[in-house]
Amino acid sequence: MIKEEKPMLPTKELISHMKEKGITFKVANEQQARTTLEQKNYYFKLTSYRKNFSKVNGKYQNLDFAYLIDLASIDMHLREFLLDLSLDIEHGIKVKMMSLISNDQSEDGYSIVTDFRNMYKKSYDQTINCLKKNKYMHDLYKKHGQEPSIWVFFEVMTFGTLSLFVDFYLRRTPSKAVRKFHYYLKYAKNIRNACAHNNPLLVNLFSDKEFLLRPSAPVRTAASEIGISSSYLHDLKVNDLVSLFYLHKLIQSNALGANRYKQGKRLITRFNRNQAWYADNINIRTFIKILDVLVDYMKRK
Repeated sequence: MIKEEKPMLPTKELISHMKEKGITFKVANEQQARTTLEQKNYYFKLTSYRKNFSKVNGKYQNLDFAYLIDLASIDMHLREFLLDLSLDIEHGIKVKMMSLISNDQSEDGYSIVTDFRNMYKKSYDQTINCLKKNKYMHDLYKKHGQEPSIWVFFEVMTFGTLSLFVDFYLRRTPSKAVRKFHYYLKYAKNIRNACAHNNPLLVNLFSDKEFLLRPSAPVRTAASEIGISSSYLHDLKVNDLVSLFYLHKLIQSNALGANRYKQGKRLITRFNRNQAWYADNINIRTFIKILDVLVDYMKRK
């Protein structure tokens, strides 16, 4: 069976197609839409946000093209904020792990990397290959690429490899602090990867497409501490966001927490700039409320 392919359409016909689907051009007119599609964003990504709106007889309800522009802009700011949190977590966990390893008299800083290589050769090779290809770290590769220490390995380790390393370390050296990282890092990684690859987050909100059947006990505990109902954890994004914010709280200093809190509240303000457009959209409004609770958690003592 040959899969039917959708035809590529010029901008004018894309606008006509959206009108046929019930998308209006009252707040943002057709000329603004054309400028947006040809100079600022592309159709496939921009229209992915339409999935947050209901359909009646195949036509979207209460959806103006301006709403799509607005949600794309909010989503960009959301990804930037969450990526900053992810980078904070990555750095904080590496600092904690480095401290544990450095102060363990049974470790020499090299054998732990060798043992990781023996257990996870593919991830090890990918990390060393990244070091080899990095034009700004070529000297580091020449000096240490053949037998890297843990401090060199941490310098180029990806978020995904860090998650794997945490699991490896736990089996090697039980640690209550590292166990907490283990519980949440694999879920936070989903948010980090989406942000790093510039994938839209404000799509399929509370959809069956992202339904999590059994949220883990640690994430339910974290949600309870934060003040979010465990019923929301069946949504994959909420589950992963709870893990991300809980992890950040574990590693953040007072100064870092205060700074990220302010950044988060600016994002909430941006979310609410055109709140009247989404007053009847329960999924968008619910997501904003959950995000606001998560941001407030960063400042809680």
